Amino acid sequence: MKHKIISKLLKLFAGIKSPAFSNIAEGTHAGSLTLTAAEDIDSPYLLVKIDDTGNAVEICTAADLPVGLALDECDMGEGVAVALPGCAESTFMCRAASDVDAGDEVFTAADGKVANTATGSCYKVGVAINAAQAGALVEVDPQGFGTRPNQIAESGMYVWQGSGAEETMTLAGAAEGDLAIASIAAAGGTETAVVASVSEDSIKFKLNASGTAGSTKIAWVIIKR
Repeated sequence: MKHKIISKLLKLFAGIKSPAFSNIAEGTHAGSLTLTAAEDIDSPYLLVKIDDTGNAVEICTAADLPVGLALDECDMGEGVAVALPGCAESTFMCRAASDVDAGDEVFTAADGKVANTATGSCYKVGVAINAAQAGALVEVDPQGFGTRPNQIAESGMYVWQGSGAEETMTLAGAAEGDLAIASIAAAGGTETAVVASVSEDSIKFKLNASGTAGSTKIAWVIIKR
């Protein structure tokens, strides 16, 4: 708030624009740096990302990779101090999007906030140190800041269709980079092991011996990473 008041006084009495500071261009930074805001930041302790220009920051959505945490509120075009949790040696404060319990893992959520539920293409922010209600501040240990949480995306049972050792199952939304875990739930012959791999919209199962149509059954899980 102090930052905004000073800024408005400068505009009123000096008739000049608010200076925008950015020290991202060169050197190294210990824990925080000052960046230009690409939009109004109406509350401190919101997660921010680098905008499309690469020269400013804006408030994160749940699917954005955060660069850090705005430590103050400011108007668009002004400088804002941004904490860098990925290199911090301390905890930091975030604003909770929903109720959080101490010990919960927290993830990026809408409007620069954090939530204890990993949804969609979110990123991990850390582990909550204290309980907090929606809208309140929560102290966070930045364990795994900016990493993708492993999420079980799909699971099921595949029934073998033919008599070979390899078969492919169509699965909409599967993508290269997903982790597939599979095991033989029921053997139809001498098969004892299965390996699964993921490609776009499909999973390939490979047995160590030929399967049996209708009898060989494969339990599988897809984990998004």
